Amino acid sequence: MINTIWFFLIFVSIFTAVADGRLTTVSESIFKSTAHAVEFTIGLAGAIAFWSGMLKIAEVSGITRIIARLFQPLLTRLFPVLKGHRNIIGLISMTVTANLLGLGNVATPLGLKTMEELQKLNPKSERASDEICTFLSLILGGLCILPTTLIAVRAKAGSTNPGAILIPVILVSLTGTITGLTANYLLLRAHQWFRRKE
Repeated sequence: MINTIWFFLIFVSIFTAVADGRLTTVSESIFKSTAHAVEFTIGLAGAIAFWSGMLKIAEVSGITRIIARLFQPLLTRLFPVLKGHRNIIGLISMTVTANLLGLGNVATPLGLKTMEELQKLNPKSERASDEICTFLSLILGGLCILPTTLIAVRAKAGSTNPGAILIPVILVSLTGTITGLTANYLLLRAHQWFRRKE
């Protein structure tokens, strides 16, 4: 659907430019935009590579294990079934850490790996387990205390104060995460109650 909308907008723009005799303006705009997009992407890739590298250094140096230990009390309450599965708790901790640092490109592969591991423990593989639902509620809330990628995008786009979004992002992502986890908890409780009634 999105592709259709984009195609329609581009087609109408080009058709209007041809009808108005301003096709050269469209050509110039395309070349300018392409050059700007390449420059913007390369600049952004540098910031993402830096923070991804920092996270890798933290992993190799053992800092992530310390972070995992810090998160363990909270995560074992959210995922009581996973108490004996330190590797999965570690993966969840890493994914949460990547989210907290605003590294969506790092959090995505970590999240997929975590989902694979959680699926292995799923007794009913045709549906999402309670742990998978809780994990998605935790991650998709997008809790973030340092939106590095977003700050890098704003800086590259020429913002005079790219860090101005820090407090709003923390508040919005915290609200989203709490709302998601609360809804998940209530729905899981309701599901357990209905199962007992059957």
